[in-house]
Amino acid sequence: MRALGLLVGSVMTLSAGGALAQEAQSQGELEEIIVTARKTAEDIQDTPLSVSAYTAAAMERLGIADLGDVAQRTPGMHFGDFGDIKLSPTSLRGIIGDATSAGADPAVGYYVDEVFVGQGAGANVDLFDIARVEVLRGPQGALFGRNTIGGVISITTERPSDTFEASALAELGDYDHRRFAASISGPLGESVSAKLSFSGRERGGISENLWLDRDVNTLGSWTARGQVLFELNSNTELTLTADYNVVDQEPLMYETIRYNDAAILPQVLDLYGLPRNTSVSDRNVYSENVNQEELDALGFAATFRTQIGAVGVTNVLSYRTHDYYSRIDTDRSPLSMLYDGDPEEVSRWSEELRLNWSTGPVDWIAGVYYFQQTTDNQAFVEVGSDLADLIGDPSLAGMLAGSVATLDATSTALFASANWTVNDRLDIALGGRYTRDEKEISYQQSDPLGLLGGDADIDASDDWSEFTPQANVRYRFTGDVMGYATISRGFKSGGFNDALGSATGIAFDTETLWNYEIGLKSELFDRRVRLNIALFYMDWSSIQVLEDNPATPSIYDPITTNAGAAHSQGVEIELDAAPTENLRLGASLSLLEAEFDEGALPNGQPLTHIPFAPEYTASIHAQYTWPVGANGELSLLGEYIARGQSYLGYDPMPDNRVDPYGLANMRLSYRHASEANAWSVALWGRNLADETYQVRMFDLYDLDFVGQRFAILGEPRTFGVELRYDY
Repeated sequence: MRALGLLVGSVMTLSAGGALAQEAQSQGELEEIIVTARKTAEDIQDTPLSVSAYTAAAMERLGIADLGDVAQRTPGMHFGDFGDIKLSPTSLRGIIGDATSAGADPAVGYYVDEVFVGQGAGANVDLFDIARVEVLRGPQGALFGRNTIGGVISITTERPSDTFEASALAELGDYDHRRFAASISGPLGESVSAKLSFSGRERGGISENLWLDRDVNTLGSWTARGQVLFELNSNTELTLTADYNVVDQEPLMYETIRYNDAAILPQVLDLYGLPRNTSVSDRNVYSENVNQEELDALGFAATFRTQIGAVGVTNVLSYRTHDYYSRIDTDRSPLSMLYDGDPEEVSRWSEELRLNWSTGPVDWIAGVYYFQQTTDNQAFVEVGSDLADLIGDPSLAGMLAGSVATLDATSTALFASANWTVNDRLDIALGGRYTRDEKEISYQQSDPLGLLGGDADIDASDDWSEFTPQANVRYRFTGDVMGYATISRGFKSGGFNDALGSATGIAFDTETLWNYEIGLKSELFDRRVRLNIALFYMDWSSIQVLEDNPATPSIYDPITTNAGAAHSQGVEIELDAAPTENLRLGASLSLLEAEFDEGALPNGQPLTHIPFAPEYTASIHAQYTWPVGANGELSLLGEYIARGQSYLGYDPMPDNRVDPYGLANMRLSYRHASEANAWSVALWGRNLADETYQVRMFDLYDLDFVGQRFAILGEPRTFGVELRYDY
């Protein structure tokens, strides 16, 4: 940490600064951004937390379309773009969860308009018609409902407007990329307004299946959202929201990193002269199967706000459900050996009642939270015809082995926070949440061929209770420079393995984390420069780790266990500057050390590093804008995003290691605006150097019927054009 301190000292002497997601005002100064990270509206520069915020204008300027784009530009954030929507985890400061289903709690929680939407399939959010994305690093349990230990991604949609507004977007690119979106908003009556938005995205395959002569690893999804806002009086409003999301795509056609020549499949390939996947980077694969991934997700929410005397009242009620299906070629070969799927059906209710009021210099927030979720996880393995022939019983073709797990989770919590304004310079905030989580599982596994660890029929229940405090001090050195210090605790409740191979090790316990952080936020040179710096240390214990059961080396039966303790420490820096009215500069940097202090995998191997925790994440961009005529402007944006060395799993073997890499992006846009409307056209290119890098490793090397280690690659170089109209 001493080296990190020296670095921060050096950067501070440069007197350059700011937050990444900012837009310029006409005078060239940086615009104020209002966030709700502490459940109250405040300037991001006054918020004594480590927060990155992206406004709608900033996302348009940078070409941000999804959460992966947000992660690339946020210091300390990693989005595991695994090629599917269920198993892609999010990491903040190296804190990540091994959740493989909605029944396990994530380490980073996603919220849309204050509603917890989980992670994975439940958090498949398109960023069209979004007002703001806030990334809150560190435990946020004092004020956010589901106590996630790594942080929160808070997404706020655009409100219905009281005047008629409309927008439309069309985007075309290579690999048959198509993105279309539209929204319409306006008044329905004197005190009622509404909004309807739609977005759809498709992309052809970025890999080629030479065996079937077709493109694979495709994308396809669309989302519709409707809102009605009732402004009942000057301080009372009710917002009703409904959203629907559909996904239909062909993902997870892996590249092969390595074959196990002692396994059955590679030997059969060679015996019959069938091709192996010999290059991990050529984006050519061989499979006799077309993978499937489908999702239907539906959500409803009612948000009520009013003022009763001096007390503000907020009530957020929501119901969400999704139905997810997948069927994947397990061996990714020309042979019909094994198929697997991980379907789930999820429904969840949540209710939060929150009060806020002031007593002299103290501002209070207090409330209650209730959350109920039911998940049906239906993971399976299917026997292929070639494997049935090898076993000597063709009638086994199509036989399913798998598990059905129904898990009910109920969480209740009380929370409160008090912010004491000591004087014009000093504020002290104390808060905490008491949470009780209860889970009950009914688990059955059928394993007729011994592929998964045996049959099982288990009913179990447990509960966990924790108090998670947060203390915060904010000091304003000047009107433009603020420092803060924070101590917070987070926890993730225990649970039950509800996926394949859970005949043993059904239960696991709570994990906890303490976060210690100091930070500095500054605005310099008449708000033309901003610099935000955070130093942190996290102490993480009883970590939930998902790994294969070593007692059965020839079968696939991963289990979650509590495997050790770790620490995460580092520095995060965000910079934005407007040297002239036409030039914008931005940069971010995170230096991270995330390592285990103790613990071992189920096979006895000591735990050392934390996966998906790059040694550094950095980005830098520059944008220059030229006025064109009376109402037009031409902008050129160049951007470089870098990632340090990281690992894709707990085992430090070379196949898990990702070497440092960088991505270069560019965007050339023309915008014409008048009082009534605006239109723009943009040409964009991403990963211009066509960098090849791995984002996932899936290890079936020791599985006799597969014998491979697989990789998912990041997206190749892409180009496109975007048209947008706003009225």
